[in-house]
Amino acid sequence: LLKNEHSPASSVTYIHSFDVWWGRRTTMTYLHHLLLLFFISGSSLIIKYTDAAADAANSFFSTISDADKQPYTTWLTTDNAASYDRSIFLSTTADPTKGMATFWKITGDDFHVAFATMATGWAAFGIAESGGMFGADVVSFTTADPTVLVDGYILDNRQVRVDTNSQDWTLISSTVEDGWIIVEATRKLDTGDTQDNTIKNDSELWGPPSRIIAAWGDMEFVSYHGDNRARASVRFFADPSSSSSESDVLLDVLEKKSDGYFDVVHDAYDIPAQTTTYKYLCKSFDELKDQFVGGGSNTDVIMIGATPIITKEARQFVHHYIVTAIPSCKNSGNEGIDYFTREHIYGWTPGDHGMVLPDNVGFPLFDSGTNQAILIEMHYNNPKKISGITDFSGARFHYTSTPRQYDAGIIQLGDPFLGLRGVKINDGFTQHDFTCDGKCSSQFLDEPVTVIMERLHMHKTGTRMVNEVVRGGEIVHTAKVEVFDFDQQGAFQPQQDSYQLQAGDKFRTTCYYKDGTVFEEGSQDEMCIGYMFYYPAAKTIAGFPFVCPYPGDYPGQFPCEAKYKSTDLSDYDGLGRIFGTPLETQETTTTSTTEATTTSTTTEATTTTEYTTTTTADATTTTSTTEATTTTTTAGATTTVSPYLCTGTTSGKIFKIVITPTSSITSLELLKQNNEEKDEYKLVTTYPAGDDELEELEVGLKYVKKSCVVPGAYKFVITKSEGACYKGFLKGKKIFGECDDGEYEFEF
Repeated sequence: LLKNEHSPASSVTYIHSFDVWWGRRTTMTYLHHLLLLFFISGSSLIIKYTDAAADAANSFFSTISDADKQPYTTWLTTDNAASYDRSIFLSTTADPTKGMATFWKITGDDFHVAFATMATGWAAFGIAESGGMFGADVVSFTTADPTVLVDGYILDNRQVRVDTNSQDWTLISSTVEDGWIIVEATRKLDTGDTQDNTIKNDSELWGPPSRIIAAWGDMEFVSYHGDNRARASVRFFADPSSSSSESDVLLDVLEKKSDGYFDVVHDAYDIPAQTTTYKYLCKSFDELKDQFVGGGSNTDVIMIGATPIITKEARQFVHHYIVTAIPSCKNSGNEGIDYFTREHIYGWTPGDHGMVLPDNVGFPLFDSGTNQAILIEMHYNNPKKISGITDFSGARFHYTSTPRQYDAGIIQLGDPFLGLRGVKINDGFTQHDFTCDGKCSSQFLDEPVTVIMERLHMHKTGTRMVNEVVRGGEIVHTAKVEVFDFDQQGAFQPQQDSYQLQAGDKFRTTCYYKDGTVFEEGSQDEMCIGYMFYYPAAKTIAGFPFVCPYPGDYPGQFPCEAKYKSTDLSDYDGLGRIFGTPLETQETTTTSTTEATTTSTTTEATTTTEYTTTTTADATTTTSTTEATTTTTTAGATTTVSPYLCTGTTSGKIFKIVITPTSSITSLELLKQNNEEKDEYKLVTTYPAGDDELEELEVGLKYVKKSCVVPGAYKFVITKSEGACYKGFLKGKKIFGECDDGEYEFEF
């Protein structure tokens, strides 16, 4: 029982009880005109919403005293703050009470945002392709230049680059007061800039949400954020009366439209102390029927959506899982899999909140001899071989007993059954194409079908992926992820409108890797699979589901099969990546929709060198060596910034530390000398114990940390255990390299 203490005249009391384990709300009573929803997801996100976004935002930063919160609460009383439709509190993983308050509204073609946080140096907000830094479009503000916003972007090396095409953000207002930064800004939903991410209509729940990130700090320039970072998935275009939380929105809809749900979860599975484990969890209708309304007797079961159940204890070990409907649980392990009788109905990877199907579409279950059981193929990743972890994870399936107009189906493309098992991926950039000719779709389709969503799946060395539909020699649809990031979206779902497939359509699934490993099932191995969710479901006369896999060494076993081709790319440009390229490159490059002559050349601007190699005695490291500057004018002010967002009147340089092996480092600090007080140093960046960016690294791997440093004197301090070595580079030049504990000073 909570009370709104900040607005006694319109105070509200509300009850909100929910099952913490499953996250299902069971009771909610609304009093007064105010709606407040409180939801916690993975201890990283707190959402609150009211009819006026500013009202709910009073309760953000709950542990800060009223006196310390005064600049923020004062801003909330302004007309601008009251004009925003939605608000969300982006909390840090380390402390859910700390974070960034974010507000937004959409008017016509314009996107308006405000963000507020406790910081003295800088704050940044980003539209993230996958939900993390890679592929993000970010806008940054520094207190050193309070009239300027810097439009930037990030590719796959955490390096923030200035948008050299155009600075598309307009600063509306900024507040820098008593340790607070509050920024209001606006830009077009679609800027037409290849170094920006388009903000698309995300209101349809079978499509993916929009993903946002935030970071802030106290340095005078944008630098390593440490724990001062947050992220979330939101629906920018959702009705203002709905919650801002993606998980909450899905639960609301599924609870309203379903007649019930059933869970398929481990009873108690002890995760083995080995790197890779595949566990097959199967439940038959007889084992599940007690969860159905009426015990399952005379009840149709049409799945309309699903949500993951990942227990906190096992979260870091569950790599992904695939859900299929099969005839029975007999011989449901890997050795008994019959691909012809398995129908894919759902899958989970990191970053996925769940799935909701359109109102007229569903997956019928337990209505034929081929779908009398649910099989979850769960992949565990335990590189540190930790023992003693018991898992209860699985999935919740929401169903209705009312038949829907169309049955749903999933088309599997690329290499879903690992026909390339054991094939090594070459070093450098490589391209792998799987082509399914038009004869395949003609076997399955008597009439057009509608694709409602797609998911693109690779592992950690995947860097870009494209799924294309070719009709009559022309590409009629492209689904892609420009900067793939498995840790954020292991099965990336592009934001796109639904579209139709026709008999005779050809499919081409292309995966790009950088320094790939081998095609296999392991967590550190690679895959290339494209999924298309569509309706009405189609099967061959023999009842085979719509799949077009690469058969490997066993051609002829599937109704239709993909052809495979691999290509070694000479350099980064061969990836064909559009995001991050200069507009002039796109204008002068021939991009054809004709299949046979399609070219999409992407080159970096002449002012930026992305990949140059510096070779030392025992390692080859990638460093950035070009220091172009860009003049940006915003809100009547002009400033010069470097491509690395070292803001101010003087460009900065890149300091990079390379450590090997990472597990032997106890601590690392880079400090900048105070210009006035020479004996004082201010921390620039650190390598703290438990830094979650390093959790996935194993002994023997390198760790590269980059920091932007401005002119001055610096001190580098490192403490390590036996066996670790490190090198420091400043603007690509090695300035030290030792295998002992040490303290080093340098300046420029």
